[in-house]
Amino acid sequence: MARCDSRSALLPATTLVELTIAIAIMVVIFAAVVPIVRAVRTNWDARQASADQVQNARILFDHIHRNLITATAITAVSQPNQTDGFIEYDGSDGKTYRYQLAGGNIQYGQVGDLRDLAGPFGRLRIQCFCPPDLQTPITDVDQIGLVRIEVGTDSSRPSWSMAVSLRVEPQTEFSPGVAVKQDIDWMGGCIDSYRSSQGPYNPDARGTSAVISTNSNGAKKIELSGGTIVWGDAYVGPNGDPDEGIKTYDTACITGTQGVLEQDVEIPDISAPGGMPSSEGPLILLGGTMTISTNRHFSWAMVWGDCRLVIDGDLTIQIDQWCWISGAEIEIPQGSRLRMYVGDWVLITSGAMLNASYGTPSNLMFYMYGHNETFSTWGSSQVYAVLQNPRGSVQVWTPSQFFGKIKADNIWGNGQIHVDLDAGF
Repeated sequence: MARCDSRSALLPATTLVELTIAIAIMVVIFAAVVPIVRAVRTNWDARQASADQVQNARILFDHIHRNLITATAITAVSQPNQTDGFIEYDGSDGKTYRYQLAGGNIQYGQVGDLRDLAGPFGRLRIQCFCPPDLQTPITDVDQIGLVRIEVGTDSSRPSWSMAVSLRVEPQTEFSPGVAVKQDIDWMGGCIDSYRSSQGPYNPDARGTSAVISTNSNGAKKIELSGGTIVWGDAYVGPNGDPDEGIKTYDTACITGTQGVLEQDVEIPDISAPGGMPSSEGPLILLGGTMTISTNRHFSWAMVWGDCRLVIDGDLTIQIDQWCWISGAEIEIPQGSRLRMYVGDWVLITSGAMLNASYGTPSNLMFYMYGHNETFSTWGSSQVYAVLQNPRGSVQVWTPSQFFGKIKADNIWGNGQIHVDLDAGF
């Protein structure tokens, strides 16, 4: 005879009404919770997409900065308010490159071979300027000196944008900023470029169009060490081999071309000027201010200490022997110009400032007509000049700086040379 478990008999059964109520409660709960979960997920997806776009833009701007800063000229650009913009430029390697917005992506590459670089983006706006006017966008490629680039999402949605300003240098004829007959031996510092017509030199917007060259085609005629950076190109003499003639050590580098000159850079010998007045003995200035407004002729020159030599007019000064300028200032206002002929050595020391107040190198021309003489700068001196020492050497030692152009038999040091692309010999 079967027995009945009394405990099971006492458990109440779930009625149909109770089951219906339980299901209804679950439906209400899901109806309330699911939209919240969906909103959280949507918000997370939006935040993730925004973060991806920001990271995408950062990578894009790094690419633009790294490549466009090497431009030697802008060759084509879209209208300033065009949102599907483009820009073409000549790189330091002589090839033409292009950035453009197409199909929702930023594309980049050599003209005729563009590939997707970053995206999606809905806006690429490019504005170009001619410094010092940074308010009026231009499209004249011969006048462009500054480029501003903006990218963003589609304007129909909440958008963001970033901008970057880059200095580029208009294309110029081949003209070395540092040209020698024999050796270049640089052991630190940098050699870069700028344009004095566009304002003072700015290390944060250094130019990359400096050119150094030697007429010699022998081995190791250009040697760079100690972290030297040549922001531009380097050339050995005709029929030379850049691999043999140019040597870089440790972290030293040349950012542009390493090539061969088609012909020697002209570095002519210099003679003493004719038609000068008779020598009046030494020039000694140890304090105060002295103004020179006529051609003068001295046996030697010592300009020392807290003093100032002011040039008033378009003048020539001849110094038969040596010239030592220490801690003093040579001031050449705009509209004035000095041609200084020196027969022996020139020494610039102790923070001397030569033509630094107005900063136009072509207003101070150094012509050294001696044999085996040296032009050297030391300390925190700054020299704004165009220098020719065809039978001697030039030395620039840190932390001194030379702004302008140089021709010499040889050059060595570890200071800074900033080639002024607007200066001429």
